[in-house]
Amino acid sequence: MHYQELIAALQEKYELQAGMTSNSPAIMDIRLLDRNEHHWKEHVVYVGSFAQVKTPPDRPIMLLSVDKPLTLPEGSNYTHIRNEDLYDVFNKAKDLIFEDLRGDGIFFELAQMALNGKSIACVINTAAKLFGNALILVDSSQKVLAHSTIYEIVDPLWAQNIERGYCSYEFVQKVRSNSQMKEWSKQGSETQLITLPGDLQPKLVARITQEGHVVGALVMVEHHTSTGRSHLRLLPLVGRLLFDVFNRDSASEGAHGSFYSTILFSLLNEAEISNTLEQITMLKVNFPEEMRVVVARFVRHMENRYLKHTFSMELERIFPKGYSVRYKSYIGILVPSISEEQTGELTKLAQYEDVSIGLSWSFSDIVEFKRHFNQAVASIKQAQRFGQTNQVFDYSEFHYYDLLYNYTGKTPLEHYCHPALKVLREYDKANNTELYVTLRTYLEHKNNLRATAEALFVHRNTLIYRINRINQLTSLNLNSVNVVYSLMDSFRIETFLNQ
Repeated sequence: MHYQELIAALQEKYELQAGMTSNSPAIMDIRLLDRNEHHWKEHVVYVGSFAQVKTPPDRPIMLLSVDKPLTLPEGSNYTHIRNEDLYDVFNKAKDLIFEDLRGDGIFFELAQMALNGKSIACVINTAAKLFGNALILVDSSQKVLAHSTIYEIVDPLWAQNIERGYCSYEFVQKVRSNSQMKEWSKQGSETQLITLPGDLQPKLVARITQEGHVVGALVMVEHHTSTGRSHLRLLPLVGRLLFDVFNRDSASEGAHGSFYSTILFSLLNEAEISNTLEQITMLKVNFPEEMRVVVARFVRHMENRYLKHTFSMELERIFPKGYSVRYKSYIGILVPSISEEQTGELTKLAQYEDVSIGLSWSFSDIVEFKRHFNQAVASIKQAQRFGQTNQVFDYSEFHYYDLLYNYTGKTPLEHYCHPALKVLREYDKANNTELYVTLRTYLEHKNNLRATAEALFVHRNTLIYRINRINQLTSLNLNSVNVVYSLMDSFRIETFLNQ
């Protein structure tokens, strides 16, 4: 604590009149002045009547006095207090200073534990005990990294978050719409008391930043001990310490995963593929029998490596049996399978984090990893060509466009389009009709009249008339599988060429 902080805290209760101020050293002690004071210390706050002092200070001091001193050394700090408040101010100042010093002791103890290699569980439980409240550590992707266990967390919202291991999308939206949270975002202070609808206790939340970026938060549940000044001051410091301890533990526990990630990265590097395959064989590295690749890319260029790291961790949360890899601007993960529930989580993640996500076909040989990684990438790129982002794109929906994109033959692609499409396009242009769109929609709905009419928002009789007119103009056999395939391929080629 410094002199100005002490005065600001005292002014909340007492009438003080500022005298001279200067930069002050950290306060280490407090003393009542007596007339025989002669051994002056710069880190001590002196309280009392300066007029009775026989030996003036020989260095800058910090002073709270009931009378105005005639002279003080340059660099001193002085505030006038009322005589009737003398002992009350002294006791209050002593409590504030010693509370602050105890806080320093708490942080020192936790730092010593971290330096001695204690686990995140041990350090966060000790911190919770010293704070007198439960603590929850989360990262910027709303994943619960660690939480104390010595105090029961009875708040239903946070109990659910801890049980599932991450904050639900609905919970995050509730936090973002909270008025206290909005005010905090404007102020930019390190800590904020936040209470959500349904909360049983207020939460003191401290931002955790690294290199100017918010990477997480430490949440204190105000259940057993009321929030005090030491909590406000220490929570951000302890949050950063716990985050570093977690990263240290993760680096150690994740060595196995890092090994697999290194292999996957090497398989994406053309120059290292052969050596990596030899290494896989020699070390007998095992991969799942069936695999798929999930690849994500931020819609807007992203330089923040912490956001990329936390996004990668979020993929690992969704796919706990997967192995992540980052390559160029892509964040990927090799997974054994993708369930409907996981696809749903990816969809929410894509919208929430402003990313596009591609899914490869399944494969069984790790030699094929690069090809399938590129399939997922192609899904993202081809979707973007059609103006689609912030979604999950399966390669099955885009493989034909990927084929066209990589076509290198001498014959122009438009030569592979069925001539019937040109006939319909020209007829539509001349007669202001929609036979081209009608035929494509009809084929996409597997020749189902009802489904096609609903998709086109036309009456069934109108659709029948259009189909008959198409048959008259083109003489197409729409019951032939080969004709249908040829027409659908032609539609997709024209769509591709028109982008």
